[in-house]
Amino acid sequence: MHNQTYDDSSRTQPARRAVLRGLALAGLSVAVSSCSSASKADGTAAASGTSVPMPQGELPKTPDGALKRLLEGNERLLANKTLHTQTLDDIRRHATGQTPYVQVFGCADSRVPVEVVFDEDFGDIFVTRTAGNVLSDPTIGTIEYGVLALKTPLIVVLGHQNCGAVKAAVDAMKDPAKMPAGALGGLVSALVPAAREAKERGDDIYAAALEAHIRSVVATLQRNPVVAESIAGGSLRVVGASYDLATAKVTMY
Repeated sequence: MHNQTYDDSSRTQPARRAVLRGLALAGLSVAVSSCSSASKADGTAAASGTSVPMPQGELPKTPDGALKRLLEGNERLLANKTLHTQTLDDIRRHATGQTPYVQVFGCADSRVPVEVVFDEDFGDIFVTRTAGNVLSDPTIGTIEYGVLALKTPLIVVLGHQNCGAVKAAVDAMKDPAKMPAGALGGLVSALVPAAREAKERGDDIYAAALEAHIRSVVATLQRNPVVAESIAGGSLRVVGASYDLATAKVTMY
């Protein structure tokens, strides 16, 4: 998305930032953290016998801690030793508020349920999803809200192998007649620059196009004024990753 029209690097948005900061200060996103931490404290007994690291105590507050916990959750999934089952009691326990420790900006693909991929519970992950991980102003605004109001220390841009939107962009790059019409065409066109970059690299074009696009989205978010301010202060990190539909493994870029 080198030509991404939604790149905020050249635009400042003080009004929107002020509103979001106001929401944060007003406490509209303050949650009852004890609900979340109490359920995590039971993790050791629930998964006794597994060598896969288990969540302990409070949710992480640092970028490194958040990434470590997230990847440990994926390791539990790969080991078939997940901790979290979704129940009505869990829903009720988290109804009073949210304290997510990470944001994940994922693809809308139904085969990539983020909480399952990382073996997490209700309220642990603030999730935004669009087909092909394509950014728009409302999507960026949602991510800014997660930074300002929810204070998430980590943003993960999570693509996945065999992404239909990426394939459509590669096909349209090869043959412009295959570009879909309407709004779908606008979405696919946002991925075409990554497809062109992959073609120039000469690698597996679909995997390379996915990686190029995810890296571009990461770079776009890092240049966003709200995100960049938190990165500069050391309280936030933005990373890219890919999920393999066949193996369930998450690979960091």
